[in-house]
Amino acid sequence: MKLTLQVDGALHSVELTEGGITLGRGDQAAIRLQTNAVSRLHARIFLKDGVPFLEDLKSLNGTTLNGRPVTEAVRLRLGDAVLLGEALVKWVPEDAPTAEVSVRGLNQSLAPRASSSRISMEDRAFDASGSILVPHASLNEMLAQASGQHPASDAASLFQRLAGMAGTLLRAAGLSELLESVMGLVTAQIPCQRGFILLKDAAGELVPELVWEEQAGAHGNPISRTIARTAMNDRVAILTTDARMDPRFSAGESIKIHGITSALCAPLIVEDQALGVIYLETSLSKGSFTREDEHLLSAMANFAAVGIQREREAKFRQRLERYHSPAVVDQILKSSQSKEAPALQAQRSEISVLFADISGFTRISEGMEPLKLAGILNRTFEALTDQIFARGGTLDKYIGDAIMAFFGAPSPDPDHARHAVEAAVAMQEVLRILNAERPEGYPELRMRIGINSGEAFAGDIGCEKRMDYTVMGSTVNLASRLESGVAKPGQIVIGPRTAERMDPARLRPLDAVSLKNIEHPVSPFEVLWEPDSPTVVPGRPEETLPPTAG
Repeated sequence: MKLTLQVDGALHSVELTEGGITLGRGDQAAIRLQTNAVSRLHARIFLKDGVPFLEDLKSLNGTTLNGRPVTEAVRLRLGDAVLLGEALVKWVPEDAPTAEVSVRGLNQSLAPRASSSRISMEDRAFDASGSILVPHASLNEMLAQASGQHPASDAASLFQRLAGMAGTLLRAAGLSELLESVMGLVTAQIPCQRGFILLKDAAGELVPELVWEEQAGAHGNPISRTIARTAMNDRVAILTTDARMDPRFSAGESIKIHGITSALCAPLIVEDQALGVIYLETSLSKGSFTREDEHLLSAMANFAAVGIQREREAKFRQRLERYHSPAVVDQILKSSQSKEAPALQAQRSEISVLFADISGFTRISEGMEPLKLAGILNRTFEALTDQIFARGGTLDKYIGDAIMAFFGAPSPDPDHARHAVEAAVAMQEVLRILNAERPEGYPELRMRIGINSGEAFAGDIGCEKRMDYTVMGSTVNLASRLESGVAKPGQIVIGPRTAERMDPARLRPLDAVSLKNIEHPVSPFEVLWEPDSPTVVPGRPEETLPPTAG
């Protein structure tokens, strides 16, 4: 039987027999294709009962007929399109023009061009496998390829699918809902029996975050972590028609024990960050995955990675905004190279620590209704915290009726001492304004502030379920003692290391004091923040201050 094959655009007229003809890149192939994506002996076309048939010769990158994988000998008809890896072969009429390249049964927006191979492999013993490894392409690259290399109608179909996915992901509230949306969209487009979204943890291990099954509980087998790790680490999409036949994956325990057949895995990559993978499995009885499935999953994985990145950054921003001003948050996010909710690692930092306490608030609050008490604190803390944020400070915590803050971390600040003192002065002035404008029935509030500068450990401290960004060390302890043991209501007291960085004209030395858990006596200073008002004289009783409700 005579037939004409169009191979990568060139016509080959062959006389077909029961022995058939072979196609591949090796010298033994009857029709040779010069591309690394094709195995040495890739496929065979032969006569059976006078009818042409096609079979795959256990090639590296697989054979498809009209978009479906060839796992056994299948009948070949006039007009059928065959992909050997990514090389196009078609049975055409004898008088077909060389340029005739229409492909029946393939989705052109997702099928690769036969003229260029995206896969380059060494000539090693992989030809017994049924796996295809495709280097990751960014979303922009994939969309550009769809726009520039395929018919406009097919490219528009791809754009429409992905646009719909983007809209769904943007509506997701939180990471869990986003992952569920991703899996729902993937499994609706790509038939499979099981689906997984695995995300990389802090140690670089892949952790299942979402598991989907066509029939819940029907498959208790583990997935191939070898395939998943290869996809993420090598940044390739993997389509395997039978992982047991591929020596790169067959050593995996789950593959050997559970006989994993057709798997499809695409990495979740955004910018330069590998976040994890989307992993799908199906059995050969259900039909293997196709190249169309691989292209579509790769495109959807790009969208999913952007959504996951966005959710992680939003969560990290929310956590940062508990402690920092918006400007500092922007700076941290901009300078951070790790995009997966990076931890603020503990490190030694030169900082200034500020403790502020509302004097006598326990006595003020006695007999006061809880809602009214909370309203006073919320109103006061909001105004005071604004002054800290305005000068680049970090809110450590609220401690009852006290505030702890620091300056110089996580972003280094050479003027941390000055900024801490300026924030303290502004806090005292704001409190004075609040007192003057307080509603009827609200008590007058007075505040003690202690500041100390020096080296401390700053970073995330806690456990997996609860982390707080905080500071620790003797510098912190002394700041606390200056506030609780030295400062009087209305005073700002600073340690000697802070005073070294300040204008002496604004300071008044205080008597040296011995403080609890502080090894040596300390010579503190008072910041003269009220030039028109008398300050407390060392040794004078607190009653010399104007009377307050505190």
